[in-house]
Amino acid sequence: MSEAAPSGGVPASALDPTQRMRIAYVLTLVGGYLDAYTYFKRGGVFANAQTGNIVKLGIALSNGASDTYLSFLLPIAAFTLGLIVALGAKEMLMLKKRRLVRRSVLVAEMCGLAIVGFIPLSREWDMLANCIVSFVAAMQYETFTTFRGDAIVTTMSTGNLRKFVDCIFAWTMRHEPAQLLRAVRFLSIIATFAAGAFVGTRACDLWDKAAVVPAIVLLGVAVIVITVMRYRHKS
Repeated sequence: MSEAAPSGGVPASALDPTQRMRIAYVLTLVGGYLDAYTYFKRGGVFANAQTGNIVKLGIALSNGASDTYLSFLLPIAAFTLGLIVALGAKEMLMLKKRRLVRRSVLVAEMCGLAIVGFIPLSREWDMLANCIVSFVAAMQYETFTTFRGDAIVTTMSTGNLRKFVDCIFAWTMRHEPAQLLRAVRFLSIIATFAAGAFVGTRACDLWDKAAVVPAIVLLGVAVIVITVMRYRHKS
């Protein structure tokens, strides 16, 4: 899909490079990939979307499974801490430096995932791995919030699904072509998240704990693309 002006009327050429859709697709692919990785290789925990972990925590507490509830509680706490750190970074830094924060978050995510790649596959160590993934996923979630003028989530799909339905409904009622284009955009993001989960599942079958490596590569690609686009934007 070409990057024409978003719904807000801002030309694509005027967008910050981190708000381009190609970045959204890469980060969303990583989001689905990591959820599959932590679910299949790290004890059935969801790294990005904490709703599943909250449900599993409630079930564990209800069943008196005190030996498992920490597996879900700790990633929730790590995700919360990641949000606080990301919010604090945006609050403390001046506007001109916030652009660097976005790439710094991706680099930090790559470093965190690299550490995860060396953590053994065991119940005790899995809790540490999941906390790291949840922490960096929260920073990505809080830092990358808008693409092409739309609020698009790259670490989960519920909000994107609601936006897709909103756009379809608006297009059906008012016959606005722009709403149909937005609907296609949200649907493509949802499909990308599912594709990430599909690829992540296959990677887990092949590489065990090292299956996290492709996610690091994708994040590296995102950093390079952002850097190149920002350089071209300035020139």
